[in-house]
Amino acid sequence: MANIYKNSKLDLTTNTVTTLYTVPSNSRAIVKSLLVSSDSGSDTTITVDLFDADPASGSKFTLFNTKGVTANTSEQLLTE
Repeated sequence: MANIYKNSKLDLTTNTVTTLYTVPSNSRAIVKSLLVSSDSGSDTTITVDLFDADPASGSKFTLFNTKGVTANTSEQLLTE
């Protein structure tokens, strides 16, 4: 089975649950990196969750809960 590498990006502008990537049903995924940035002039907070199904009905695993990100900076949250 060949490896397929995917690069997913989002520009979040609201505080609602937003899906970045959904693993196809016949596959599995390994998240190797997670880079976040606050591109506004003010500090912000984020929460990063993994769901085992639709966020409305699936089990949730929180990776980062209310993680602060300083204004106009980037932060590498997850590396291999």
